[in-house]
Amino acid sequence: MRDAAKFFDQVSFYEQVLDCNYMFHDEIYRGVSLLLAGYFGDRPFSVLDLGCGSARHLSRALAGRFVRVYKGYDLAEAPLAAARRNVSAVGCRVDLRHGDLVEALRNETTGFDLIFCGFSLHHLTAEEKAAFFRVAHLRLNTGGMLLIVDPAREEDEPLPIYLDHYCDWIRAEWKAMPMAAIDAICDHIRNNDYPETSRDLRAIAAESGFDRARELERFGWHHTWAFEKAFSSRVAIHPAKPEDAVAIARVHAESWRTTYAGIIPDDYIAKFTNDARERSWRAILGDPARREFVCLAINEAGTVTGFASGGPTRGSNDFAGELYAIYLLDGYQRRGIGRRLAAAVARRLLKAGHSSMLAWVLAENSARYFYAALGGVVAGEKAAEIAGADLTEVAYGWTDIRRLLD
Repeated sequence: MRDAAKFFDQVSFYEQVLDCNYMFHDEIYRGVSLLLAGYFGDRPFSVLDLGCGSARHLSRALAGRFVRVYKGYDLAEAPLAAARRNVSAVGCRVDLRHGDLVEALRNETTGFDLIFCGFSLHHLTAEEKAAFFRVAHLRLNTGGMLLIVDPAREEDEPLPIYLDHYCDWIRAEWKAMPMAAIDAICDHIRNNDYPETSRDLRAIAAESGFDRARELERFGWHHTWAFEKAFSSRVAIHPAKPEDAVAIARVHAESWRTTYAGIIPDDYIAKFTNDARERSWRAILGDPARREFVCLAINEAGTVTGFASGGPTRGSNDFAGELYAIYLLDGYQRRGIGRRLAAAVARRLLKAGHSSMLAWVLAENSARYFYAALGGVVAGEKAAEIAGADLTEVAYGWTDIRRLLD
């Protein structure tokens, strides 16, 4: 990330790219302007701009809106001076800081109504993006929006192929740029860009608690997404009792079918029935010597909508506790309930004297981003064979699960 800032701080390439509209900034920010007008209307709102650069286009998109305060962060020094000039036209209080995206979010102590990140997120790794979304959700006020403009790979486009395609496009279309500048830009891209697919980015955001994700438009590889923090779920977390076996089995079976469709063979999923799960959970919950515990998510109507189970680690010497499973009905996902269930498991483990935790997840399961968003770090992987399908399990670990209680 700092290498990217150094690149743009030392040369005027980016301003020339903006002048020529090679990356569709004019079209993109016309859409941003319309979105902000429709979303905030005449309401006052605060803005946190991460990787603000010169704020040349965002300041125009904010024109006419009731902006109370604009706070911008960038690692490069030169663009910040230009940003001060550009944002002054918005007519609000302006606060510009030198700082990294994730560090800036973590250092903030107040909430914002709009968090914006334009053409910067792709410089972060997948793990760093998960941390970004997690902290952005914390810093966003209820009813607020995280707005991101960034390149994304096609769904079937591996990173090396994307880099080839993107650089080939630059060399073919950016005709006003001198060859030396093209070479420098492509070298920068190949060494600093890690874009996700749009689907994976939305999954990362969802597992961080964002309630609504919208891809607004795209121009080539350049996308605009809006992620909203609309509400907090009215769901209570309670310990499971033996009589909850039927409800847990229902959630387990239904969630299994939606989670693993397309990953595990259909005939195997079909055998994962409510009756079979009920027998298993009755045995687990009815065992007086069991070390496994189960936490339930129960809605206002008294219906079990999700559960998590945990206990002592199974086979790891590095982590004392383990999150065995966590499942939510589809309609209750991406509402922050999974985070609360994970925190409930962490509390039980701490009470039992375990301060660290491990969780295993199939690499093909997008739920892996949920664990990354919770601060889990990849701690290993192993081969798994399910119904003849060769899969991979990835372990996420937390060395101090007290962080999950924040």
